[in-house]
Amino acid sequence: MNAPRGTSYGHSADVRMHLSVNGDVLKISHLGPDFIILRTPVEHNPTDAQISLSIDGDEKRWMVHLVNGISPEREKTVIRAIC
Repeated sequence: MNAPRGTSYGHSADVRMHLSVNGDVLKISHLGPDFIILRTPVEHNPTDAQISLSIDGDEKRWMVHLVNGISPEREKTVIRAIC
């Protein structure tokens, strides 16, 4: 069975993710429920930070705690949501 030909209704969302920590803004490449993966991790002690997630211009922000801090030696940075 072949799919009908015609107009494509595909959509590629514009997704932007950032971590703001002590004045620095770091790009996030992956976001999970309890971790992030940063594009260019820098050494940082455990602290509170803010995640910004923008999908097609609709932005959400929330606070997290960087449980073990950030290290270029670790791929994943463990986070815990701050309620």
